[in-house]
Formats: sequence, C-alpha cells, structure tokens
Amino acid sequence: MYDRTTTTFSHKQRQYDTIPPTRDALLEHTKRAAYQGGHAWEQAVTDEQHLPSSGDWGWIKENADGLWIPHWTQLSAFAASCQELHN
Repeated sequence: MYDRTTTTFSHKQRQYDTIPPTRDALLEHTKRAAYQGGHAWEQAVTDEQHLPSSGDWGWIKENADGLWIPHWTQLSAFAASCQELHN
C-alpha cells in the first residue's frame, strides 16, 4: 500500500491482493496450524480421535454443505474500501 519514497496512498497502483496479510490473519492462521499440529496430528494414529471443535481454532462451518472452511480474518473486507478510496 505505502511506498517508502512517497507519502501518497497506493501511489504505484499496486494490486490490492498482493498486500501482505494483517496481524489478525496471522492469528487465524496460527490457530489453524496449532489445531492441526497439536491436536489432529497428535491423534493421527489413534483409533478414536477426540478433537476439540474446529470452530475454536480458526475454522468456520459453511452453511450450505456443513464443510469446515478457513476463517481468514475478523477484519472487514479491505479490498472494497480500497477501491472506493482509489477511484
């Protein structure tokens, strides 16, 4: 978003999807990695796994099929607001 040589917001017309992830996105990713490494893999060779709810570890249940999908961030959609500022 910012260029060290300028003070202008998005001066170099960079693509918004190439902006580095936020601290909140890192937190959600860390929760998913901890769930996988600390719970799922730990019990990978046991017959009966007793895993905590994925919803507490960075996943949300998709309402259509009931599949678990990654919860990317608690922050609102950033790209839409950037487009409004850019135009």
